[in-house]
Amino acid sequence: MEQCFYCDNQIGEDTYTHYVSFVQSTDFVEKTLCMDCYKEWLEGIKE
Repeated sequence: MEQCFYCDNQIGEDTYTHYVSFVQSTDFVEKTLCMDCYKEWLEGIKE
């Protein structure tokens, strides 16, 4: 079971997860987002 990077909710095995790369210092770090947080993230990068 994984945990959403943004909201800290548990992501079950039956739930679709999204992996998003963030820049941390000079490195790319891959984090897991739940479906709701992923939708918010997509809306944020559209602006």
